[in-house]
Amino acid sequence: MDLLAPLPARDFSPYAAAHLLWRAGFGGTWKEAEELAALGLDGAVDRLVNYRRSTGLKAPPCAEPLKESHRVFEERVRALPDEREREKERQVRRETEQRNIRELQIWWLDRFLASSPSHETIHPLEEKLTLFWHSHFATGFQDKIEETHPIWQQNQTFRELALAAFPDQLRALIHDPAMLVWLDNAASHRGHPNENFARELMELFSTGVGHYSETDVKESARALTGYGIDRENWTFAFREDAHDPDEKSFLGQSGRFGGDDIVRIITEQPATAKFMTRKILDAFVCTQPGEDLVEPVADLYRASGYDLKALFHTLFRSQLFYSAQAMNSVVKSPVLLAIGALKGMRAKLPAEELILGALRVMGQNLFFPPDVNGWPGGGDWINSNTLLVRYNFANFLMHGVSPDEFKTFDRQVNRGGNRRTFLETQRNPDAVDWSPKKQMMSDGAVRPVLSNKDIANHFLREFLQREPPRDLSDAITQLAGTDGSGGRRSMSVEDVNFDERARGLVHLIMSSPDYQLC
Repeated sequence: MDLLAPLPARDFSPYAAAHLLWRAGFGGTWKEAEELAALGLDGAVDRLVNYRRSTGLKAPPCAEPLKESHRVFEERVRALPDEREREKERQVRRETEQRNIRELQIWWLDRFLASSPSHETIHPLEEKLTLFWHSHFATGFQDKIEETHPIWQQNQTFRELALAAFPDQLRALIHDPAMLVWLDNAASHRGHPNENFARELMELFSTGVGHYSETDVKESARALTGYGIDRENWTFAFREDAHDPDEKSFLGQSGRFGGDDIVRIITEQPATAKFMTRKILDAFVCTQPGEDLVEPVADLYRASGYDLKALFHTLFRSQLFYSAQAMNSVVKSPVLLAIGALKGMRAKLPAEELILGALRVMGQNLFFPPDVNGWPGGGDWINSNTLLVRYNFANFLMHGVSPDEFKTFDRQVNRGGNRRTFLETQRNPDAVDWSPKKQMMSDGAVRPVLSNKDIANHFLREFLQREPPRDLSDAITQLAGTDGSGGRRSMSVEDVNFDERARGLVHLIMSSPDYQLC
């Protein structure tokens, strides 16, 4: 069977559409999955891939450059006679930038949450790819940069070039101020080239290890000398007097190469197409793809001139994408986990310190990649610590109460404690405001007779969005027939505590191993 052949149109169900929404975006509601399925396979893929690029983007307040450049600020501060005043001014500037980067993080999370196939300006695949490139071309706010404006500029570049041909992305990268500072190229000059950026340009960003020599690194670094920035306004600045114009030999070719020549030669290498294909397949299709899959897809990608839009059209329509090998095989990143849950609830972001803190502890602090390798992803998202945080986050979304407080309640049960009263007194006021009953009524899911299994199936469909495994379905159905004190009592939307019991069902779904995958 040709796994890249299109899925038969009859097999594109709402479950298949939901799978497409998770991979090409951040999940969605079951209603969105049904609407996407109604378009048919070709129509759904067209809707997601052939988006019109965001224009007139509402920028966060921190997107404007600081009124004082770094140089002007330092000149003014150094002129202050008192060391305590100088340190106070620097601390205020640091705090301003730390506030700015948090604003940018929240701004981006809001875009993730608002993204939808039907949204006119915030497109799921555009934002998903912006996040993908942010990790692939990892650049951090901390240490060398510590100003939000160049980070914002880079984020915009990734968004504008989200579906661009890979050579265009690399050309933009070698002119990106944040990257040039992050990897020490801004001060690289003739006679003393810095090899850091040149090495990572191949090792991490294009060909991968084993497809270049140390001489290639040195020659590439020479070609990139003079590629610097103007720190007054964080723009690219080519310093001709710092550039090495002499002949270089790089990956088997010779000439008076500059940065654009290096990009051209890199993207001519078969290793580059294979390296990038493997990363794209791993992120969007199936984890750890084998050579038998990478080779033919890489051939398509390279032959098309690295046309990423065409590649996604092929992948998202393929039998491979909807096969057992691919479906439910990717571990949700912390961002995907959190945003997908909130989309299912039709809820807004929790308070800033709560959502940013949760993502940080789960291992994905936007604009703070762990290192130049970006986030490793895949199974590395899950360990004993991060899994507990994921479960705690689900607990917070549903109840606003920590597991330790539930333990306190459990100790009170034998003394006649009331679960509902306890939850109301312990609930965090910043918890997400969500009424399962109102949502069911809005969706037309309330009928005169709803069995425990009907209710269980409703929330499994809304949040898991695939055929549930038997053990999970049975567990949710059983919980639907169990009241807060452990007794048997069927659920009813007329119950005064229906929302509380429904949150318990969704909490169990979100805490299941199956929910960690998409």
